[in-house]
Amino acid sequence: MENVFIGLVIAFLVFLIWRLRVSSTSGPVRKEAFVLPPGVTLRPQPLLTDTDLLLYNLIRLAVEDHYLVFARVPLWSVVSVEAEGKARSQVLRQIALKQLDFVLVHPGTKAAEQVVLLEEGFPPQPHEITRTREIQSVLQAAGIMLTTLKPHTSYTVPQLAQLLGVGDDE
Repeated sequence: MENVFIGLVIAFLVFLIWRLRVSSTSGPVRKEAFVLPPGVTLRPQPLLTDTDLLLYNLIRLAVEDHYLVFARVPLWSVVSVEAEGKARSQVLRQIALKQLDFVLVHPGTKAAEQVVLLEEGFPPQPHEITRTREIQSVLQAAGIMLTTLKPHTSYTVPQLAQLLGVGDDE
């Protein structure tokens, strides 16, 4: 009986030593301060093209009493992904690099209510179609409306207000 007890104690101690070694090698990694490598230069770059800026200003005028307008917003920042473990990680990985052209945010709820995407090219390339479908499915699942505009079409402020659902008839 004593031999069984001593064997269990030794097995327990071996297990503890093994766990300490495993946890110390996979423990928190110390992050070093970010330092730019030699020869790297950073400069500011324009966030919007001239066409994008024109549309941004028209959208802002069209919805100014209803929404805040943000440009070039990452998709993951307008949705909350509520899932466990791998499912959440998988969804976040899928949407991580997707960017929305314009987001209309309700000033009271501070939540995105509408997204405006600009059609990229004509005819659209396969990767553009896939990107748009993925964004559309995420927004639909989150209950966020999507409007697609043609960047090289001339819109008036009343036209945009009507397209975005904030026209005088509402």
